[in-house]
Amino acid sequence: MINKKVLLLAGLLACLAPVLSCRAIPSVPDQTAVDTNSVLIKNKMPGDRQRDAGKLGDPAPPITIKEWIKGKPVQIKAGTNVYVLVFCTLSRANDFALTNLSILQKIYQDKGVVVVAISDEAPEQLKAFVQSKGAEIDFTVAADDLPGRTARNYQHAFKQFQLPRAFVVGKDGNVLWHGHPLIGGLGEVVDEITSGRYNLEQTQKSIIAREQMEGYLALARQDDARSVKVGRMLLTIRTNDAAGLCDLASKIATDPFIEKRDVALASEALDRAEQLATTNTTDIAVARAILLFQTGKEEEGLARARQALASAQSQEAKDEVQVCIHAMEVRLAAAKTNQITAPAGTAAKTNQNIAPAGKP
Repeated sequence: MINKKVLLLAGLLACLAPVLSCRAIPSVPDQTAVDTNSVLIKNKMPGDRQRDAGKLGDPAPPITIKEWIKGKPVQIKAGTNVYVLVFCTLSRANDFALTNLSILQKIYQDKGVVVVAISDEAPEQLKAFVQSKGAEIDFTVAADDLPGRTARNYQHAFKQFQLPRAFVVGKDGNVLWHGHPLIGGLGEVVDEITSGRYNLEQTQKSIIAREQMEGYLALARQDDARSVKVGRMLLTIRTNDAAGLCDLASKIATDPFIEKRDVALASEALDRAEQLATTNTTDIAVARAILLFQTGKEEEGLARARQALASAQSQEAKDEVQVCIHAMEVRLAAAKTNQITAPAGTAAKTNQNIAPAGKP
């Protein structure tokens, strides 16, 4: 089973560590922005589904491939395989993304999982790229029927107009999940499906919550004034969900593309989460530490993280906090080095957002 904490902390490392450690966030940016002119129509949250949008459990659209570059040809239909279809521009994916897909294929291949990356790049370009990567790409690769016919079929069917995007098709030939291939919970849902723990209704709820969050983040990244109202709506929706509140605060604290973080909203979410939480509160403590660190209170944030480590109850929780502390220490050390070497009259910013090339 893929460790969920490791995947979540990958974003933290990218946010806190210097540029050279930013491979944890994919370099393939979303290709279309959220329509900020309609996100609040009829008080709907961003990500709420329209009536004509496909839903989980619907049959998967067919795939139309111009040329199979690596692996055996795939036909999407009911049978014995679970298909993970990843629509992306493959040559722009970083090493972290390629490695994760290869690991996913290796872990679950004995359970009938087939990972297929479908790119809109020309076959000749894909062949050269796949050949250059060699064993790093250990999954099936295909060139989409130009101009991106298969990707459009899936995007339009499920109202998912951003790339990269992944779709998981179950053995019955129906779509069981969709989301970002790295940060949407792909590994977790594949594990649930192959181990018989998958719950369609719960997965649908999780996807709606994730899309609402993506809608809020899209506005916050653009410093759109409507993000305040949308954030408050999210706070209300998650008012009795400690994990959801902590997730809201963590996203505000760690998203590398937000320049003006809503500290008040994140703090209120964590206060409410603390009122609801009755067991392990390490996640809440870590979120508070990161929020402080990311908003100019680096030493206080690091001190809070160390306090969280001292009070953590399980080894998994301790490991989580250790990753956070290490990322903060590396960031502070880099900032001090920059201050020493920076020209006179300049100052290193220790709370700047570190983001990979290709900011959406």
